[in-house]
Amino acid sequence: MTHVLLAVVLLLAVLLTARFVVRKTVVPEGHAGLLYTQGRYERTLSAGLYWLWRATQHVELVDLRLRSLTVPGQEVLCRDQVTLKVSVAVRYAVVAPDVAHHRVQSYTDHLYLAVQLALRTEAGQHPLEELISGRVALSEGLLARVAEQARGIGLAVEAVELKDVMLPAELRRAFAEALKARKEGLATLEKARGETAALRSLANAARMVEQSPALLQLRTLQTLGSASTTPGNTFVVGMGPHLSLLGRRRSAAGPTEPAPEGEPAAE
Repeated sequence: MTHVLLAVVLLLAVLLTARFVVRKTVVPEGHAGLLYTQGRYERTLSAGLYWLWRATQHVELVDLRLRSLTVPGQEVLCRDQVTLKVSVAVRYAVVAPDVAHHRVQSYTDHLYLAVQLALRTEAGQHPLEELISGRVALSEGLLARVAEQARGIGLAVEAVELKDVMLPAELRRAFAEALKARKEGLATLEKARGETAALRSLANAARMVEQSPALLQLRTLQTLGSASTTPGNTFVVGMGPHLSLLGRRRSAAGPTEPAPEGEPAAE
C-alpha cells in the first residue's frame, strides 16, 4: 500500500512538473508553425498537436490560405502621357513560410510595393486605348512581373487583376461622345440596310407584276379578303373592262334626247 501511494505521489509530481516545463501547442489546418528553439528557427510544423519545452521553444503560426491584397487608386502614366488612376487586386498565398518571415520584414508591404512598381512600368508601355480595352493583356503582364519577385520572398501569386481604370473628366466626356457617335453611325447604317432591302423587295415585286399582270388582281383579292373580316370598311372598286367599253360606245352615238313627258325614254 505504501508503494502504491508513493507511486501516485511521484506521478502527481511528474505531472505538475511537466505542466510547468512543457506546454501543448496546436497548429490548425491551413496553417504552418515556425518552431524556434532559444530564438533560433528549427523547422516548420504542419497541422497537428505538439508538445514544446515551455522555457526554450515557441511556435509562430503562419496562414497558408489564399488571400487578397488591394492596391487602390494608383496614378500612372500611359504611353500617351495621360494620367490614369488604376486600382489592382492581387490574389496570393504563402508557400514558403520560413522564407516569407525571415527574408523580409513584412511580405505584404513588399508585395504591395512590387505591384505598384510593376503597374507603373507596365502601364507606361501601353497606349490609352489598350489600357481601357485590353485589361486582360495588362493583367497578364503585371502577373509575370509580380510573380517573379513574389517567389523570392516565399509567396505564390495566383492572379493580378485590374479593378478600376479611372480617366480624367475631360477624357471621360470625349470617350462618351465618341461612343455615342459610333452607336449612331451603326444605327444609321442598319437603317440604310433595311431601306435597301425594302426597295429591292419592291423592285422584285414590280418586275413580277410586269411579267404577270394577273398577280396584281390576285393581290387585290387577297387584300379585300383579309380586310373584309373587319366590319365598318368601305371599298371602292373601279369599273371592269366591259363596262368601260359600253360607256365608250354610248359616247360615240351622241347624247340621248330626253323623252316627252308621259312617254318612256328610248333605249
